[in-house]
Formats: sequence, structure tokens, C-alpha cells
Amino acid sequence: MDQGTLHIFSAIVTSIVVEAAPFLLLGSLLSSILAVFVGDGAFERIGNRPVAVQIGIGLAAGLILPTCECGVVPVTRRLLCKGVPSATAVSFMLAAPVVNPVSIASTWVAFQGDVSMVLWRVALVVIPAAILGWSLAEGKGRDLLRPSLDMAPGCGCGCGAEHDHTAPRPLTARLVLVLRHTASEFMDMGRLLILGACAAGAFKVFLPQAALGLVSGSLWLAVPALMLLAVVMSICSEADAFVAASLSMFPRPALLAFLALGPVLDLKLLPAFFSVFKRRIALAVALVPACVIYVLAMSLGLWEVLP
Repeated sequence: MDQGTLHIFSAIVTSIVVEAAPFLLLGSLLSSILAVFVGDGAFERIGNRPVAVQIGIGLAAGLILPTCECGVVPVTRRLLCKGVPSATAVSFMLAAPVVNPVSIASTWVAFQGDVSMVLWRVALVVIPAAILGWSLAEGKGRDLLRPSLDMAPGCGCGCGAEHDHTAPRPLTARLVLVLRHTASEFMDMGRLLILGACAAGAFKVFLPQAALGLVSGSLWLAVPALMLLAVVMSICSEADAFVAASLSMFPRPALLAFLALGPVLDLKLLPAFFSVFKRRIALAVALVPACVIYVLAMSLGLWEVLP
């Protein structure tokens, strides 16, 4: 690797980390606030509702907790530790990066007020989020998480967080605990972010850019090509719409596949999935949305070209 290539690689990795780190920090902070200030039984009533309602709550929660994919995994892990049903937590994790107000607004601006692009992007994420949430609805949410060596006694959730089941702490002590949890969570997930950023940088440096032009004219090649590009580029969901808008040579279904898959599966998220979830769950979280988004994008493309 020559000096110029190394410089480009370093610039790409740095830009991804700098772009994602504030959102990861926000996600870690939200996760710590949930851990310290929300009781373990606070979300138990959600589990008594029908699965469809549980999924609906998870999909709508993205509007209340505006978290992009850079910080959504630690928040989801904490929600599962707090007893949130699997259907709610998983659907929230996949949908929140796209249904949050910032992502919606950035997509609307990037495509010059094209509401259809906003609605289709939301639909292509909400549908696989609901499908996966429904398929994982049985069983306790904590069963999705990997066991941890530093698991707190009596927790059973594998979150590795410090739990206090004794008398309530004073506010000052709780705030200090929030900061401690935030730092620990941020460092834990931050190393995975750097690993993913390095992988994304390597793909970007060595991926032939001319290859994109060769596939843009065929729907069958354009959709999987932009899905792969979304995984590789690892752009934050609150900024990727501007990149998609610049790829105007590609058909709309391919652009939608890019916008839908990137926030639910990229090289930043893969290490986090396999670190937080059990192997089979991590595989499902990675593969099911990708397959559903591909089918939906291809169906939309074939429907658009029909007379």
C-alpha cells in the first residue's frame, strides 16, 4: 500500500469514526439513563399486549428516541435487559435509524421534496423490521443476548452493566453512575466501530469505482450492487440520503435498496451484532432484512417497468 492509498484509507476511517462517534455516544448515554433511572419492571406491561401492538410500539419508538444506527445497538441491548419484549426491541433497533425525524428530513431535502422516496424508504425498513420482530416474538428478550463474563449477579441478561437491586441511590450518585456506564458502554462499542470503519475503508479504497457505472443500467445488477455499496460505505442514516441522491444514474429501486439496507446492516453494525446477540440471532438480524429488502426493491422495480 503506497503512501497516497494509505492517506485515503486513513481519511476514510477517520471520517467514519468522527461521523459515527457522537451518535454512538448519544446511544450509550441513553442506554445508561435507561439502566440507572428505569426500573427492571418498567416495561413488563408491554409484554402483556398482542405481538402486533408490541411491534407497533417498537416501530413508533424511533420517533421518540431519535437514534441512528451508530448508537442503536447499545440502546437495544439495554431495552432487552430491562425486560422489553423481543418483538418491540428488535423492531425498534431496525426501524429507528430511518423513522427518526432527522433521517426523514434529510431524505426529503436530499431528494428535493420527493415525498415518495421518503415513504418508500420508511416502508422498505418497517416491513423487514416487523417481520423479524414477529419471528423473534416468542421467548424472553434477554434470551437473544450473549452471555457475558462480567454479567451482574441476578441480572441474567449478559449486558455487563452494573445493577443495583438495593435501596435507591441519591440523585448525585445516580448521575455519576450514568457517566460511568456511558464511558464503559462507549469504549465497549467504540472498538467495534473502529474495527468496522477499518473494514469499510479497505473496501472503499480497493473497490473499482468504474464497476458502478457498468451495473447501473441493469435492475438485476443495480439493486444488489447498491445494497453491497450501502454495507461497505457504512454511512450514517442521517447523511446517506445525500450520497444516494448523487447516484442519479441508478434506478429508483436500487437507490431505495441503498437507503433501506445501510441503516440496518453495514460494516459498523456487523461486529456489534455478533458481540451483543447470540450467533443465530445475529445472523438473522443481518440476513433477514437484507433478503426482504432485496425482494421488495426488485418487486418495486419490476412493477415500475410493467406497462
